[in-house]
Amino acid sequence: MITYAREDGLTAADYIACVGATSLGQGRPLANTDRIQAMLDNADLVVTARDADGSLLGLFRAVTDWHWVCYCIDLAVVEGHQGKHIGQTLLDTAAALLGPKVSIVLLSKPNAEGFYRHIGMVEPMAAFMRPRTDRS
Repeated sequence: MITYAREDGLTAADYIACVGATSLGQGRPLANTDRIQAMLDNADLVVTARDADGSLLGLFRAVTDWHWVCYCIDLAVVEGHQGKHIGQTLLDTAAALLGPKVSIVLLSKPNAEGFYRHIGMVEPMAAFMRPRTDRS
């Protein structure tokens, strides 16, 4: 059995273990525990998927205004648990918490685009980013 829930106290250690076991981990500062904890502390919404033993199988981390849009920063499912609808259920749980008037947007890693198309997400025409200057 998998439990999906909003989790306000997710630790950097749990985040690092989960995201580090995915391709998403390559783009996150996993060696900087303080920065990871600050990222979690400043997120508006974190939804987790945990198994019966409490092990973290996946997570959804986002910032939102709670009235119009929610930007999903991380959607990660541990390798070996992918393909079991965990990612889609994390998105569905977040959508239920946000309510029907809030859209969820995200930027996909190139190898994950098929997943988002498969679950019915639509692609906007363009996305723009001002890159960070500090890569640490």
